[in-house]
Amino acid sequence: MFVYRFSLFLAASSMLTPVFAMDDIFPPQAADGWGTYARINLWEASDFLPTRKIEGDWNQDFSPKAGQNTSLRSYRAELGLTYKEWQLNMEARQEGVLQATASTLAFVKAYKQGEGGRPQEPVSYQLNAQMKSWSGFGLRIGRWFATGDAFQPRFFASAVYYTQPQYRSAQATGNASYSDNQHYSFSASEIDTNSRYQYLFRQFEPEARGYSSSIAMDWKINANWRMQYKMDDVFNHFQWQHLPELQQSLNSAVVQYDSHGYLNYQPLLQGANRQADQSISVPMTHAAQLSYQWQQWELNTQIRRFYGEFLPSLGVAKYTSYGRFDVNFDTRYKSLGLGWSNASFGMQLQSDNVNLGRAKVLGLGLHFNKQF
Repeated sequence: MFVYRFSLFLAASSMLTPVFAMDDIFPPQAADGWGTYARINLWEASDFLPTRKIEGDWNQDFSPKAGQNTSLRSYRAELGLTYKEWQLNMEARQEGVLQATASTLAFVKAYKQGEGGRPQEPVSYQLNAQMKSWSGFGLRIGRWFATGDAFQPRFFASAVYYTQPQYRSAQATGNASYSDNQHYSFSASEIDTNSRYQYLFRQFEPEARGYSSSIAMDWKINANWRMQYKMDDVFNHFQWQHLPELQQSLNSAVVQYDSHGYLNYQPLLQGANRQADQSISVPMTHAAQLSYQWQQWELNTQIRRFYGEFLPSLGVAKYTSYGRFDVNFDTRYKSLGLGWSNASFGMQLQSDNVNLGRAKVLGLGLHFNKQF
């Protein structure tokens, strides 16, 4: 029962569901008159397995690193209007993180493989995994602020209001052991908060609202050097009413002794469902880039901090009559990105494997803008 639920827990994290080029992260630049734009950025990365394989076969491409393993996901789509310094857009976001120890993942793999994957010698596993994710749809308004001439910093501030956001937070801890290849035991607990969770006799429908804000800076230091910096979700607050929560403990030992030495028969599964009001803040995301341009060439270095993970990358770009071509390398997940853009269109692909079905990192960025 525990492993079954834990496998579902891992599978749910895959359904939350380059590092991005800075042009895809940064807000559209201010221009005279009206303009329209659209952007889609989809990105996911995992330490131990391609996320689309979590529900399937773990015999291939399973290679967790020692200690903590992290899977990240960020999906974002925007459709907006610009007028001089102002920006108005509708956006949809979905992002989250899954963290699990190598010992936890090894136990789940052994169980999923059935009899052939069970250890031949006694072995114990310490279990620890947690996942957080959220999604929302909202309306954002923002404005650029200039501080001087072309070589002075410019700043962008925006705020968004989300209607009916969704939230998921789960944590599982415990231990498990195989005494031989036929018998195992476990003791574990789980807390699962899920705005989409359905159960019998639920009294209320969950209600939610939230807001968030972002700040960005664009500083063309001189003719060659440029620095950009952005903070997403600087001030944010989400309020849920009647948010469903499941708390449960599982133990394979059904007979225990109480403090007086009497036999105490416990069920295999104990738990409770409840609904509660919760206030939640999502982690702030930082992104910074420093670039140097010389004639048709540009060198850049970027670092992001997303859900506690630092994501550095190095890039090179060349401007041609056919548009800008760029290449970047993500040093955290060891993935390569290729991109092309012109005045109106742009696209970027990111992966750590030419076989996308076996890739632990996948990124796709598309953008369009038109000035009237």
